Amino acid sequence: MVRNEQEQLIVKKEWEMFQNVTNIGGRADCQDDWKTFLIMRLSQLKSWEDNVVDSYLKDLIEAEKAERNLVMEKYAYMMEDTDPAYFQEIKHLLPEVPERTLKMIDKIVDQFMKWEDEVEALYPHVRDNGRPAEGIGADGTVSVRTYLRSELKTYSEHTIIVYIAQMLMYPDKNRYLISLQHMVQAYGYKSIEEAEKALS
Repeated sequence: MVRNEQEQLIVKKEWEMFQNVTNIGGRADCQDDWKTFLIMRLSQLKSWEDNVVDSYLKDLIEAEKAERNLVMEKYAYMMEDTDPAYFQEIKHLLPEVPERTLKMIDKIVDQFMKWEDEVEALYPHVRDNGRPAEGIGADGTVSVRTYLRSELKTYSEHTIIVYIAQMLMYPDKNRYLISLQHMVQAYGYKSIEEAEKALS
């Protein structure tokens, strides 16, 4: 299977899982927004090396076999930050993440936040249209840190290992910037510089 086909299959499987996420307040509007979902998820995948894409696709396939919904688990893990009391009630329903994996996840998140700071300095207006880096947005939007850490908890240990390996192999490659470049192009801009000028 070629890279593009892998990416499309990953997003298709994630979308199917997303459709089966049950929210406390009912179905969310974003669950009916295929276009935005496709852009966001593909933009992230474009920043990954081939072996990370391959490993994560295997995670999704294995999750389906085990009747696990990784997207639902991601949103549940987010509640550790957004609703700690409720998280304690559902924590036992989630797979326990080994301590060694959590340490690797924290290293990934710390590096990602450094990339985010670099992008914030270069393209502040583009960044203003995204998630807050830390904390909770005024509209309740979950931060980049919380979202990323929660998603990484759903990955297999092997995927986390190859994810860190790609970071170590290309330490100067800002993967947050790569994702953002693909995202703005999907919205019709020729470059992130053009998007920054238009949004300023």
